[in-house]
Amino acid sequence: MNNEEINLKLFNTAMKLAAEQGWHKMTLVEAAQQADVPVPTARQIFPCKASLLVYLNRLADESALTQKYQNQPVADYLFDLFMSRFDVLQEYREGVISALHALPFNPPLALMMAIATKNSMRWIAESAQINTYGIRGIACVKGLTAIWALNMRVWIKDDTQDISQTMASLDQTIKKAGKFASYFVVHKNDSASKKEAENKDESYCSNSET
Repeated sequence: MNNEEINLKLFNTAMKLAAEQGWHKMTLVEAAQQADVPVPTARQIFPCKASLLVYLNRLADESALTQKYQNQPVADYLFDLFMSRFDVLQEYREGVISALHALPFNPPLALMMAIATKNSMRWIAESAQINTYGIRGIACVKGLTAIWALNMRVWIKDDTQDISQTMASLDQTIKKAGKFASYFVVHKNDSASKKEAENKDESYCSNSET
């Protein structure tokens, strides 16, 4: 097996144990033993349980970002990217839910996942040719993060096999958010809008300093 195959095997085993035992009780040593991976090697791959969630987030991003933006409606593209991320989470559903239930009792882990999610939303926005600079860019990333968080709550409770409840909620949420998109979204190929956004940001900063 190559390195990535070993990583995935260890990750799969750890998430399976998290589903069976709970996030708190699962240990990486036991995961390594069950996956037949030397413990020192497992220590290098996943130094702590939090790194499992970072790896999961990377898998979700990679799955989503393989889809290229081809000038289709942005709402449709965002929907496809979000659903790709949910499809990855669904593969490890019980283990992921176990980890999410542990977040309120582990503030550092919750903060780390919040930062990772925000970074993922920035990648998604830029993949859709949406600028993430300036005040409106920050607002856009925050908006996408809120959409993801809202629908994560739906996904956790969604017991349908095809996560149809999540799909319906996501579609509705993105459509509602689209009504305000013109106030925050600046496309990279829209030079006029870009210049206008820069001027507004400079004006805002100047007024804030005075």
